[in-house]
Amino acid sequence: MDSLEAIDQELSNVNAQADRAFLQLERKFGRMRRLHMQRRSFIIQNIPGFWVTAFRNHPQLSPMISGQDEDMMRYMINLEVEELKHPRAGCKFKFIFQSNPYFRNEGLVKEYERRSSGRVVSLSTPIRWHRGQDPQAHIHRNREGNTIPSFFNWFSDHSLLEFDRIAEIIKGELWSNPLQYYLMGDGPRRGVHAPPRQESPRSFRFQSG
Repeated sequence: MDSLEAIDQELSNVNAQADRAFLQLERKFGRMRRLHMQRRSFIIQNIPGFWVTAFRNHPQLSPMISGQDEDMMRYMINLEVEELKHPRAGCKFKFIFQSNPYFRNEGLVKEYERRSSGRVVSLSTPIRWHRGQDPQAHIHRNREGNTIPSFFNWFSDHSLLEFDRIAEIIKGELWSNPLQYYLMGDGPRRGVHAPPRQESPRSFRFQSG
C-alpha cells in the first residue's frame, strides 16, 4: 500500500510540474504575442491609409463600404480584436480614429458576449456624429452604384448575433492577416490620401449601447 501511495504521490508531483511548465510557456507565448501585436500596430499606424485600403480591398467587405464610409475610414489609425476571457466568452472590436470632421469619438467599440445561458449579447459605442454627418440621413452607394446602408450602421446593429458575418470576417480574415488585403487590389488604392499623422488618441472608456 505504501508503494502505491508513493507512486501516486510521484505522479501528482510530475503532473504539478507539467502544469507549472505549461503555464509558464503559455505566459511566455502570451507576452511574445502581445509584443508582436504592439510592434505590428506601431508599424501600421505609420502607414497612411492602411486600414481603409485593407477594408476596401477585402472582396466581401468592400461592397458594404460607401464612398462616405471610405472617407471616414481614412481617419482610422488602428484596429484591435480582443478575445474576452472566462467567464465572459466573446470578442471585442476596437476601431481607433484620428480627430475627424465626421464624429467626436476617438474610438468605436463593438463587443459580443456569450452569457452563461448561452445567449449572445452585443454592446457598442454610441457614435457621436457631428451635425449633418450621420450616414443614416443620406443615401449611400457602393462602387457599382447600388444603394447600401453605411458600414458604420454595423456598430448599432445588434440583430443576428449568432451569424454576424462582418464580425467573423474582421476577426478571422482581416485582423489575422491585414497585410494580405492591403497589398491586393489596384495600385492607386495603396496611395489613398490620409489626413496628417497626429498623436495617438488617448485611452477611452467602453460604453454599452
